[in-house]
Amino acid sequence: MPCCHGVNGLAGQYRFGGRSGASVVFLAAGRLVLGLVFGNSIVRILGQFPIGILGVMLLFSGVELAMASRDMGTKEESFIMLI
Repeated sequence: MPCCHGVNGLAGQYRFGGRSGASVVFLAAGRLVLGLVFGNSIVRILGQFPIGILGVMLLFSGVELAMASRDMGTKEESFIMLI
């Protein structure tokens, strides 16, 4: 159930357990509740989130996307897929 968060977001959700369309609904509901409860202060709260953790999550998403290159027949096809 792709939505407007791009392929990297889908790969990240899949990697961390979101296997169905319901995961997108739960993520959206969680964001809505956070926005309604915290309002403008959520920006300050998210600003305190460590960048290193975001980098690790992005790395795992990238690895999940790169795993698709294993299905290619030759090294050249795998290289093109990784690029």
